[in-house]
Amino acid sequence: MFECLLKDLVGGSAGLQERADGIAFLKVAKSVYPLANIAYLALNIPLPGPRKRFVQCTYTDQWVKYCVSLAPLDVGRVGGLDRALREPIDWSETDPSPARHGEPLRAYMPSTADGHRLLSFPLRALFGERALFCVSAEMADGEWQRQKKRVLTDFQVLANYFHQHILRIHGHDAENAILMSARELDCLKWMAAGKTAWEASRILGISERTVRFHLNAAREKLNCLTTTQAVAKAVAQQLI
Repeated sequence: MFECLLKDLVGGSAGLQERADGIAFLKVAKSVYPLANIAYLALNIPLPGPRKRFVQCTYTDQWVKYCVSLAPLDVGRVGGLDRALREPIDWSETDPSPARHGEPLRAYMPSTADGHRLLSFPLRALFGERALFCVSAEMADGEWQRQKKRVLTDFQVLANYFHQHILRIHGHDAENAILMSARELDCLKWMAAGKTAWEASRILGISERTVRFHLNAAREKLNCLTTTQAVAKAVAQQLI
């Protein structure tokens, strides 16, 4: 399934390289839940040196493939993939009507009549890249509906840690991003929207003192002297 998607993204198999071993993290996660398959796709991770951009990287429990390009990958080459990079999607529930035909992952997966379910969700971008994590399972609809919420909740955390690990492998230290809490990001988001600390406290249902505490923690983690600098850096790294 994902091998076909990779070839469509790069316009062919040239430049794709295969490794025999998969990633231990994904093997363990697959067996624990259990899942039929897990895949990870990252687009346009900057690379140092003569290799300019990390175009895509797909991991499953069986194979690893990657490709490097001198130019950013145009997501629009595969219609509908941009939607998957913006929001979680249960592809077994997407509308198959002609109006929704531009949804590539569904085209690459077996029929849901066979009990094959696919759930995808985007990962938080840190350095201008875009990333997608997908899990598939073979189970009846009732069982899938019971498992889906747990899988989505758990893997949104696990997959972001995995993505940050990949970034570190390629020379991008995401340590500060890993430590940023959801509340710190919430406070920065409302500062970016032009709210005062008091207004943010009313919106978030916490005290103004707590808002200022979170903003101070965010400034330290982002190595910034002012809240304005922290907001700018968070926006530049697509944390908010």
